[in-house]
Amino acid sequence: MSNHFTGLNLGPPLGDQRLDLCDLYAFQSPTDPARTVIILNANPTADALHPDAIYRLNIDNDGDCLTDIAFSYVFFFASERQANCKRFCRKGNGVPLS
Repeated sequence: MSNHFTGLNLGPPLGDQRLDLCDLYAFQSPTDPARTVIILNANPTADALHPDAIYRLNIDNDGDCLTDIAFSYVFFFASERQANCKRFCRKGNGVPLS
């Protein structure tokens, strides 16, 4: 699956390329069929990801259009050369995943 809703004519969200997430790929792990690989990439022309944004991916495992698992990512910068990421994972009912 690929998300290019913003397109070249519309521009990035809020005019900030750091908020433009471009592609989402999900597929079965080639080494462990019980696992799923998820790849999310951002606009390659952006200098970095936005430090004040919360990037969130909602997963619906059973087709009821409700979030079963949510992954949230917050990026922060320890220095000019090092970016770090904090991740938060929760079940749809708000219970943290370990």
